[in-house]
Amino acid sequence: MAWSKESRQSRGYGAAWDRIRKLVLARDFGLCQVCIKQSVYTPANIVDHVTNKAKAATLKWSQARIDDPLNCQTICKPCHDVKTEAEQGKKKRPVVKIGLDGWP
Repeated sequence: MAWSKESRQSRGYGAAWDRIRKLVLARDFGLCQVCIKQSVYTPANIVDHVTNKAKAATLKWSQARIDDPLNCQTICKPCHDVKTEAEQGKKKRPVVKIGLDGWP
C-alpha cells in the first residue's frame, strides 16, 4: 500500500488518537492480542482497529465508535501485515511464531 499524501491528522491520527493508542497499549500490556489467542506472548507496539476504518465507514460508524478502545487492539507487525492483507483481499500467508527457545 502506498503512503497517503494526507497528513496523519487529516486521516484521523492526531492528538486524540495518540491518547487512545497509549490507553490501548497499556490495557493490553504491550502484547499482541492475536498471538495471545494462540497462547504466544509477543511484544507489540501497533494499535490496530479491529473493524478497520474503511469498513467502519461503509457501516456508517461515527468517528467515536471507530476509535473506541473496544474497537482497538495491540498487535505485532507480522499479525498486522497478515490482517491487512486479508482485509485487502490478498492471499493470507501463515504467521510463523518463534518460541522463547528460539524455534518455531
